[in-house]
Amino acid sequence: MDVDLFAAGVPFLIGQALVTALQGWQALQGASVFDNPIRSSDLEAGERVVFVEDVADRPESQSGSAQKRTYVFNIGVINRSEGARLASHADYRAAKRCLLQVLKTMPRQLAITSIVKEADVTFRLENIDVGGSLVLGTFTVDYRDPS
Repeated sequence: MDVDLFAAGVPFLIGQALVTALQGWQALQGASVFDNPIRSSDLEAGERVVFVEDVADRPESQSGSAQKRTYVFNIGVINRSEGARLASHADYRAAKRCLLQVLKTMPRQLAITSIVKEADVTFRLENIDVGGSLVLGTFTVDYRDPS
């Protein structure tokens, strides 16, 4: 009987590890951390908000039994303090440092094949007023799906 070591999938495991690490990350103490918030009201919780959001999981190529895939996700921060712009940028950099640390500690069995890549970083979302300063970064991680 074959046992799937990653029954929830590699993207779920990476996202879960990142959210857990963000919740305990010293530089982000006091921030509300959300895993794939589904209500806009979640993002209104407090002066500092950090969230992780799944975007896509794309197949790249087939090689033997382990398909190469790319997990795409966002890390967003919102700050509503008096110095919101500066604080949101600082929180974003802290979240990015946390992400890099998390990926270094992921089990080798996850077969991550590339270092995290940062794509676009945006500061506004069309038709959404966050009531403060927003920094939203899109990241990709390549991995081989062992299933």
